[in-house]
Amino acid sequence: MKFLHTSDLHIGKKLDGITRLDEQREVLGEIVSIAREREVDAVIISGDVFDTFIPSAEAEAAFYDFAAELSDKKRAVIVISGNHDDEDRLFASGVLALKNGIFFCGRDNAFPKMQVGNVKIIDSGRYFIELSDGKDNIRLGTVPYFSDAPKGEIVDKDEGYGDRAKRIFSEALGSGDECKILVAHFFMLGGVPTSGERAVDLGGARVIAPSAIPEDCKYAALGHLHRRQVVLKARNIIYSGSPMQYSYDEAGTEKSVTIFETDGKEVKNIEIVPIKNGKRLVEISCLGIENADEAVGRYADDYVSLTIRSDRPLALEETKGLKERFPNITQIKLVVTKMTADGRIIGRKHLSDEELFKGYFEARYGAPPEDDVMQTYLEIMSEE
Repeated sequence: MKFLHTSDLHIGKKLDGITRLDEQREVLGEIVSIAREREVDAVIISGDVFDTFIPSAEAEAAFYDFAAELSDKKRAVIVISGNHDDEDRLFASGVLALKNGIFFCGRDNAFPKMQVGNVKIIDSGRYFIELSDGKDNIRLGTVPYFSDAPKGEIVDKDEGYGDRAKRIFSEALGSGDECKILVAHFFMLGGVPTSGERAVDLGGARVIAPSAIPEDCKYAALGHLHRRQVVLKARNIIYSGSPMQYSYDEAGTEKSVTIFETDGKEVKNIEIVPIKNGKRLVEISCLGIENADEAVGRYADDYVSLTIRSDRPLALEETKGLKERFPNITQIKLVVTKMTADGRIIGRKHLSDEELFKGYFEARYGAPPEDDVMQTYLEIMSEE
């Protein structure tokens, strides 16, 4: 049986206020094309379908269009919720989705036995759904994100978060001899987060060790971290990563989906398939605003975070004009530095308090501060 693993679609997510819904539709369409071209039997979406608990109507429409095309009643689509999703809202269309071979999975799965393409749903229940292609039986443990405890479960104060996850993972995968795959949305120890993820580990309290995953699990299809990464290669504990770059610390990273196959009770032929659509996020810098146009002009098709190193503060009109000329600039960072006569940077730390304040005041108000304002500032700075 052949699977496609993706996660963290974050449909509706914006970049510094800029909508990316058209890009997302293109990327989702590319995932559909990959699933069809590679003749995938089932698709796993490991949470964070949407970016907010209450997504826009446009974002919901984009997902439902995508899910229907992805399944096309020829492949099963397995979806769990992530920390950005409202599980109840996401699962509200479950009855209609089921008719299209789309299965919203979580704690209480109760799906009829049915055929979707080459895959038959032969069983389902608490945290699991079992598939068969007539040769292999695959048990998918489906564990959506939970903060303290899954919905409907009373928190045992004597049971730590990691122990709770371990217990639920074990229950989800069961004790049978089927090929076992875990589908989960958590922060696994060894994973590397980016600024695009919502902080959910609370100082490490919600980080789960790979040892929490049962030894007989053949592949852990994880969601939550946006960079594709293998937490433990020997056990196929893998984050597929988001299919788009969502934060600037993902600049330079290739986006992809992961395809793998099952053979009897083993997983084989794990393959990374790159995603080509979606704009890149690039971080660039230049020396002085007079060089910004040339620097940014090379990246007209990308979103840009621009750092300007300057020997003076910039007026608002200067940065505003730059953004008007290049709407793809989403961030402008100014680093005020002191320079030598030949243009070498000395650094802002060498500027005095007086120089820093004068530069800020002039940039903010368009004129240097009056003597009495300057004197008041220096008196305040000298107070202990």
